[in-house]
Amino acid sequence: MSAIARRGILSERRSFFSRKRSADASAERRKKAKNARRLIASSEKKSDDKNKRNKKEKLRRIIGTHHKTGTALMRDVFDSISREFEYNFLNLRVYEDYPYLQPGNLSSIIDEADVILDYHFSKPIPSYFINAEDWYSSDRRVRRFNKQQRECQSLASYYQGSYRIIHLIRDPRDALVSGVLYHMQNPEDESWLREIRVGDELFNSTSSSSYVQSIRRLKNPVDALAAELKIADDELRMLGLAAQDCEIDIRAMNVRLESFFDELDDILRFLEFPEEDIEEMVRVANLHNAKTWEKNETEHHVHFTSENPDRHKYIEAMYEEGFVNKTVSYLRYALGYTNNASSDAFPTFANER
Repeated sequence: MSAIARRGILSERRSFFSRKRSADASAERRKKAKNARRLIASSEKKSDDKNKRNKKEKLRRIIGTHHKTGTALMRDVFDSISREFEYNFLNLRVYEDYPYLQPGNLSSIIDEADVILDYHFSKPIPSYFINAEDWYSSDRRVRRFNKQQRECQSLASYYQGSYRIIHLIRDPRDALVSGVLYHMQNPEDESWLREIRVGDELFNSTSSSSYVQSIRRLKNPVDALAAELKIADDELRMLGLAAQDCEIDIRAMNVRLESFFDELDDILRFLEFPEEDIEEMVRVANLHNAKTWEKNETEHHVHFTSENPDRHKYIEAMYEEGFVNKTVSYLRYALGYTNNASSDAFPTFANER
C-alpha cells in the first residue's frame, strides 16, 4: 500500500474517532444538562414543599385589637420588639386601608410574617390576603377578590398552622368615652371624620357637615355618646364576640389593656418568644408605657385620653341614656368588668327610658 493511501486511511480514522469523541462529548453534555435540570426541578419541588410546610408550621403571633383598645400602643410595642429581635412585623390593615402603599412583594410579606397586628380583629381578613397578585386587575384600578372566600377565613385558618393570639380587651365604658374624646380631637389619620355628610342621620340632621363638626356642636354628653355608639357598635360587638371565641381557644388569650404591662412577661411567654429574650423585650416594650412618661408627653398625645378633664362627665352621662346604659352594661358583664358587688358597677338598667 502506498504511503499516500496509508495517510488517507489514517486521516479518515482520525476524523472518525474525532467525530465519535465529539458526539460522545455532546451526548455527555446533554446527559449532564438533563440530570442538572432534573436536580434543579427536584430541588425546586423540595423548596416549594418546604415553603408549604413552613407556611403551615411557622408560629404566627397574632395581636388582635379593636378601636380604642390599645391599637396604637400594640403597634408601637410589637413593632419595636420585632425590629430589635429581627421578627417580621405585619400591620395587617394598613394595606387594606391604604392600598396605594402595597409593595410588589406583598405575597412574601404575608407569608413571611411572624408578628401580625389586626386592629379590626374578627372582621373578615383583608381582600388582598386571598391572592395578593390579583388584588388589583391589570389596570390597577379595579379590585378583584372573592368576597365569600374572604369572609369564610380568619387569620388562623389562612395560615393553617400553629399560632398564638393575644386579644386586647378594655372596659367598654372607657373604650366608648375614649372614642368620643379621640374623635373630637380630629386626629390626622382618621380622614373620614372630615368627610362632608349630607343629611346626617347620626345627628338627626338635614344639613351638610362632617362628623367632627357635628359631634363638636353637641354640648350635651348624652347626645355625643349616642352618636358615637352608632358608629362604634360594630367594634364593640366584635370585642365581645371575639373575647368569647378566645376564651375557648387554648392558643388564644384575652388580655386586659389595663393590666398589659403588669403581665407583659407572661404575655410574651404565652406568645412563645424565647425565654432568654423576654427580659430585654419587656425593657423595649416599656419605652411605650405611658406610666413612665412625663406629664407633658401624655397631655398632647392624641391617643391618650384617660387624663382628659371631660372624661368624667361622659361616664356620668352613661347612667342617664337608657340605650347606652344597657349596651355598656351588657358588654361589661360579658367581659368580666362588673359584678353586683363592685362599687363602680353600672346600675342594672336602673335608668330605663
